Amino acid sequence: PCIAPVVQTVCRQPKGYAMTAKNSTREFWNSRAESFPRYEAGADTYEGRMLQLARDNGVDFRGKTVLDVGCGSGMYTIRLAQEAASVTAVDISDEMLRILMQDAAAQGLANIRPVLSDWEHFALEERFQIVFASMTPALSDDAAREKLQHYALEQVVFMGFTERKTSDVMAGLYTHYGITPPQFADAPDMRTWLESQRIQYTTLPVDGEWVVPHTREKLLGACAANLRARGAEPDMAHLATHLEGFRNQNGEYVERTEYSLEMLIWHTS
Repeated sequence: PCIAPVVQTVCRQPKGYAMTAKNSTREFWNSRAESFPRYEAGADTYEGRMLQLARDNGVDFRGKTVLDVGCGSGMYTIRLAQEAASVTAVDISDEMLRILMQDAAAQGLANIRPVLSDWEHFALEERFQIVFASMTPALSDDAAREKLQHYALEQVVFMGFTERKTSDVMAGLYTHYGITPPQFADAPDMRTWLESQRIQYTTLPVDGEWVVPHTREKLLGACAANLRARGAEPDMAHLATHLEGFRNQNGEYVERTEYSLEMLIWHTS
């Protein structure tokens, strides 16, 4: 059955709130939602392997209350909900949450609570046994990291980049438009913060490559959204021609991105 969830909103804006960078961020992620990777069943997927790495290093999600920070389209949320008692999934994008709940309904899950909010304004009185955060730009300062720690009763599982190379599709576009490729390496900053707080943690490095097949329309939309977010108005004819260089014999448009990341796990009790 099709389930239309009530999305709880806890983003408390001051009176007279006007357009800000956070609104633009919501617009950006909403524009990316349709082309964003979605939940995929199977133990040998990237998400399946990463959660197994957490389990192998002492994290037991079974029967726990979990907070998924920056949940996106729910690639992890749905897997977590298959084990946990409940998962509260917070994200700034209402389109990402819509997709998450659509896929959760398809899996017959009823233990996911979506919350529409940025992390700065997220405010619930309850706390959670495990807090999970993967590749989210929301944890960019010490206040955000302290908030992550506050909400965790038992453990935090954090996944962040140490280095991420630009995708092969976007590399040529950034050059064409004179854009400096974005850098996002948040794991070192999280380690620095943990050490400043004298919090012991386990660090688990992971290197690899994402190989993602897209339809032409989805990759075209994703590339255009990335360029617009960085101040460039794409020439759609040039963009379409560029993408043909990434088309395989099956008619899929394949994007490859090399990455180095770390999973950090620590106890809060």
